[in-house]
Amino acid sequence: MGKANTAVNTWLSDNRRFADLFNGTVFEGKQVILPEDLDGLDRETDIIVTDKDNTSRALQRYRDIVKQWKKGPFFAVLACESQDKIHYAMPVRNMLYDGLSYTEQIRTVWKEDEYRRSNPADGQASHPRLTSKEYFSRFRKTDRIFPVITLVFYYDLKKWDGAVELYDMFHFDSRTDTEAEIFNLLRTYLPNYRINLIDAGNMENINRFHTDLQQIFGVLQYRGKKEELRSYMLENRDYFGQVDVETYHALQSFLHSEKIMKEVKVSQGKERIDMCQALEDIYADGVKDGEKTGRTQEKLAIIVKMMQDNLPVSTIKKYTDATDEEIENAKTAVLH
Repeated sequence: MGKANTAVNTWLSDNRRFADLFNGTVFEGKQVILPEDLDGLDRETDIIVTDKDNTSRALQRYRDIVKQWKKGPFFAVLACESQDKIHYAMPVRNMLYDGLSYTEQIRTVWKEDEYRRSNPADGQASHPRLTSKEYFSRFRKTDRIFPVITLVFYYDLKKWDGAVELYDMFHFDSRTDTEAEIFNLLRTYLPNYRINLIDAGNMENINRFHTDLQQIFGVLQYRGKKEELRSYMLENRDYFGQVDVETYHALQSFLHSEKIMKEVKVSQGKERIDMCQALEDIYADGVKDGEKTGRTQEKLAIIVKMMQDNLPVSTIKKYTDATDEEIENAKTAVLH
């Protein structure tokens, strides 16, 4: 996992933000999932798959963020995959992750059943005997598993142009009526799989979110637009004027600014950071760099002109304070 994804995942793992992400996306802003009803789960799924010929192989996958949500008798697994780049096979990748989560649940249910059957005197209620079909399935007819909901949190500058469902990855472009009929019949029997995509830089209705996700989704809409970005942050200075270090690191990833990360390393002792001031400093440095570049180019033009007039190098150095490197650059410019 890259530095950017690590910072974003750490930031999103906060229960308040994680609940808000799902409430705003799945429940249209209704406060259904409460932070206190969330608990972290092991991000690693490691299962052994045995083929019909008894050949076994291990499958191991890591989720970016995964939590369990318990609301009364209801239970669900909530997961989030962070993407700083487009993944054109995301439907299949997510389908695998969700499938492994369900497989892990089935394995856990079976192990608990085995324990109850092996320890009848352990205070457990008597369990009906397994049928041959249940033993073969390693899952009782009355057993149940919990739903798995995965969100894809994409935050790169480029708008997502990849597949959002399994059907998008098939050659279903019909050119004739016969092909269209065949494809429609295939769809009837071919299950689809859709990803729950959050294109963070192109969010609509950001008021559905009630934590600082709203401010972050707002700022992402102004990436690459310096003046609008600065104006938005100043309008929301109550928030951006005192962000915590975790949020600051996430903003570095969202805004693709290495300079911000360097400044944070110098200021690790701070609990709150003024993002607005940091942004002003970055822009000020940019202006200075631009002015310096302008002066350098102007000086180079003068040196080139003096060389074209066949003045000796000693004279050019005397009147321009040119360095050996600047003289060499000027010679290259003259030759071209």
